[in-house]
Amino acid sequence: MPPPRIRRTQAERTADTRRALLDATFDALVEVGFKATTTTEVAHRAGVSLGALLHHFPTKADLLTGAVTHSFGRRIEEYGLLMADLDPTTDKLDAAIDLLWSMYARPTFIAWHELWVAARTDPDLAAPMIEIDRQFMVASELLYTQLFPATDDAAGKLDKVIGLNLIYALLTGLATARSIPGYEPFRTEEVLDAFKAMIRAYLSTASSTSTGR
Repeated sequence: MPPPRIRRTQAERTADTRRALLDATFDALVEVGFKATTTTEVAHRAGVSLGALLHHFPTKADLLTGAVTHSFGRRIEEYGLLMADLDPTTDKLDAAIDLLWSMYARPTFIAWHELWVAARTDPDLAAPMIEIDRQFMVASELLYTQLFPATDDAAGKLDKVIGLNLIYALLTGLATARSIPGYEPFRTEEVLDAFKAMIRAYLSTASSTSTGR
């Protein structure tokens, strides 16, 4: 006799539908781009009616930004777990930059970039995208503080906000430059290696200055 079927609660069904819609939106942004990510396309991909989509997300901007927020939340959590699992002998600075770049090379950046460009001329998208970006930076600063306590040389000599802004500016530029499939104008690995060397040179200089050497 087959096991009895477990009935899901209304809350569980609602959560599953929202998750399906967010995942479908994210996949559409990555695969077909902002212009083709219509509510009809998303409803079809998620296997729900257009009415059900509008019930959960009354506006297209709510749906699009919700998908990116959902993805960013997962990526921040994933990054924290990957850093926490590093071998204690691993160089944290190198690992932090390498892991961040690996995330920029994934679909999350593509979806974010599609909406960021669209937000330039779409006021309904602009405000929520700016808020997403600010929340992402706050979460990143918190993660940075956890990974590099104040007693660490890297944290003590490189302001966390400036350091993160510098890293994100570089990685965003590299990822944007290679966003056309098959074209990579920069030798990315060499650029990242040079950046790490510059950071280390700065930290070394700061250390010498602070100790009076």
